[in-house]
Amino acid sequence: MTKVLLINQEQLPHYRISVYNHLAAYLKKEGYSLTVASEGLQPGSAHPVEFEHAVLPLSFFGLARLMLASRPEVVILWVRLRYLYLFPTLFFAKLLGKKVIYWGHGADLGKREHHGLPMLANSIEYEVCDALILYAEHLRKNVKPRFYPKVFIANNTLAFSSETLPAFDRAACLARYGIHTRKNIICCGRMQVRKRLDHLFAAFGQLKRRDTGLILVGPDTEGVLTHVAGENIHVLGPIYGDERLQLLAACEVFCLPGAVGLSIVDAFYCGLPLVTEDGDESPEIMYLKDGVNGFVVPRGDIAQLASRLNLLLDDDALRRRFAAAAQEEIRSHGHIDTLCAGFVEALRFVEGEPAPLSVQEKAAAK
Repeated sequence: MTKVLLINQEQLPHYRISVYNHLAAYLKKEGYSLTVASEGLQPGSAHPVEFEHAVLPLSFFGLARLMLASRPEVVILWVRLRYLYLFPTLFFAKLLGKKVIYWGHGADLGKREHHGLPMLANSIEYEVCDALILYAEHLRKNVKPRFYPKVFIANNTLAFSSETLPAFDRAACLARYGIHTRKNIICCGRMQVRKRLDHLFAAFGQLKRRDTGLILVGPDTEGVLTHVAGENIHVLGPIYGDERLQLLAACEVFCLPGAVGLSIVDAFYCGLPLVTEDGDESPEIMYLKDGVNGFVVPRGDIAQLASRLNLLLDDDALRRRFAAAAQEEIRSHGHIDTLCAGFVEALRFVEGEPAPLSVQEKAAAK
């Protein structure tokens, strides 16, 4: 059994616990034992930890002691550049003869803030690492072509306890939160400025529909919702687990104008079409197919945002078609096993197996 140590910066987010549970079980079947090192769990998690979890203050000396004690053959780094222990840990692992794998979205080569010293640091990290795991195929452009031979894709996604959401009482779910509108738009996730929620509020105001509610679910650490109030607007705060999924499935449309992130996976799993704006390129945007399982409108076009929301609220047949396509997209490309398979490919590669062809290479070979 090949020992793998995955270093997860800070505390484990709620969603990562179920992901690591599944990843550990999947890797075990492939001959790998997974240990995850972190600073603990985010408070309030409902997920049991079913993988080997090393809890410690993340520092170079702490991680060096852990590597010397547990003796992994492979180290996977999910650590941003801003953490000072990153490079000492990376070089120490290589000094010990470990294989090291980077996991993330790469550095957008087109962004000014990623040039200069950050770009140099990224290049050094990618050069030293034996393999790179990226969140999505379209992020391959975030690394220089010379690194392509050691790039692997593990579609960033979530782990669900069942293939489809079990049946539940929709009306009762909404009633628990005092929601009695016939149709509802929902937005879930961390409430942040970069998500352009002000555009959602403006679009909802233009709808002027007494039959439709706007439901906002998630922590508001930036005070985005401080002055948000109005008829049929429901600010519910953080909700996790099955209750969150049921609340999503009880609604008609998911809307998040900016920085979509993993919330699209929850929404599509629950059969909600997504309406968003262009201009952001989060890894998970790969799941959105404009006009198939959701809509993309021009950034800042509030009238168009409101129009697309109205269309999905009123056209039941279109909404059902989009909902079915959304669920199929997650079953086909966003299943947790797709993420796990990407990890196995990278692990096999650092152990000496040749890398499989990329999407572009497969297309060129046809």
